[in-house]
Amino acid sequence: MPEKKYIRFINSDYKTLFHLPDGGRVRITYPDGRQTDRVCRFIDEYHTEIGGWCYHICEFAERMEQTGARYAPLDYIRDMEFYRKYFFAASEAGSGPAYYIIDETQAHGFAVAPAGAGKGMKYCVFEQVQDGYRSRPGNVVAWGGTLQEIRPQDWGFDLAKIKAVTQRPKKHIGHKR
Repeated sequence: MPEKKYIRFINSDYKTLFHLPDGGRVRITYPDGRQTDRVCRFIDEYHTEIGGWCYHICEFAERMEQTGARYAPLDYIRDMEFYRKYFFAASEAGSGPAYYIIDETQAHGFAVAPAGAGKGMKYCVFEQVQDGYRSRPGNVVAWGGTLQEIRPQDWGFDLAKIKAVTQRPKKHIGHKR
């Protein structure tokens, strides 16, 4: 089985903004509002091909910043094993199932348990605790059995990413035209 390859997108300070799967697409929005979608190919950890052009990941970030362009993923990594795993205890009695941390803000994180969670506990929002230079998961502040219950967008999370990662693609019934 071939090794899975992921492309890291950063800003010019090397802060990771997001990852794309090899062959994923990025949308570039220019200051005049014009948008262009580009296919990205993994070359190595620090180089990627974007729309047929090879870039060092920091070179791409610097060029985008110089032109005032913004860039965002159109595709997301669906493989749960890519995401950080953490065990949140639902009670003082012990640990719960494995939760995968899908999205984070400075203050909170969003996680999903694909299997083994109790009723109404598939999703959780937790506090981020600063531990030196790193943050780590703290106490759970909200539990939910559905995305409608927990409303990740109200916490500042990327709802499109969360839906893409946690929900199966809809199957189209019927013939194609």
